[in-house]
Amino acid sequence: MFERYTEKARRTIFFARYEASQYGSKCIETEHLLLGLLREDHTLVRKFLRDKGGSQAIREEIERQITIGERISTSVEVPLSAECMRVLKKSAGEAERLADKHVGTEHLLLGILSEENCLAARLLRERGLTPDWVREAVAGSSEGKDAPMAQEVVSLSQIVDAWSARDAASFANLFAADGQFVDTQGDLWIGPARILEATKLILSAPGWGSCQGKIEDVQFVGVRAVMATLVWERHDKSDKPNPCSVRMTAILIQKPEGWMIARVQATALHTQSRSATG
Repeated sequence: MFERYTEKARRTIFFARYEASQYGSKCIETEHLLLGLLREDHTLVRKFLRDKGGSQAIREEIERQITIGERISTSVEVPLSAECMRVLKKSAGEAERLADKHVGTEHLLLGILSEENCLAARLLRERGLTPDWVREAVAGSSEGKDAPMAQEVVSLSQIVDAWSARDAASFANLFAADGQFVDTQGDLWIGPARILEATKLILSAPGWGSCQGKIEDVQFVGVRAVMATLVWERHDKSDKPNPCSVRMTAILIQKPEGWMIARVQATALHTQSRSATG
């Protein structure tokens, strides 16, 4: 069923199942799909919901309107509701309407809005989203597909945001299925699940302080690969080690489902190395 889905869209379904299990629901409803979408695609949140309360406001509103039951083990298969199945069918129709080969997160958003009577659509409409407006915005973005800079900079910005916010899940989910992460100790972690494990360890380390992240350099390697240098520097001048202070060399590759991280090499950025580089 999900062969045509991008990796981000498939992860949205995964997160929707997780949300349903956490709220004790026997089915994946449209509100769980919306929460999975907001968890997975921060770009959509910034584009359509940043000025309307963001993800947290939607989650709080959902929790006020649903009955929360006992949590279900994530090992238990939670099926899609009939309403959610209609949303996925409409999402595929939206992809075809926009002449896109793959069903992405933007099509899932349109599919939710098209199921007018569901809770998720009502919450989005209350925040001013309409199918026509979102469709026009998505179509406008599609026109720039031959200019990869915008897409890849969004991905790089997500790396910066996730690391700065100590969001291990968001950081790991930016990697391709065979993506590699070399941590500051030189250990190699392969695949989002292992990278999530490594990132949680790093982000839980003592001494974490406030750092400012930035994209230091971006270079195209052909038309389907990008190499970038990202840096997080601490605000204070303390000599104490800070796990947040790192420099990462990231390689992103363009796949049919979008730009994904192929490899990241992280190096600890100490006070002396910072002063040496100016």
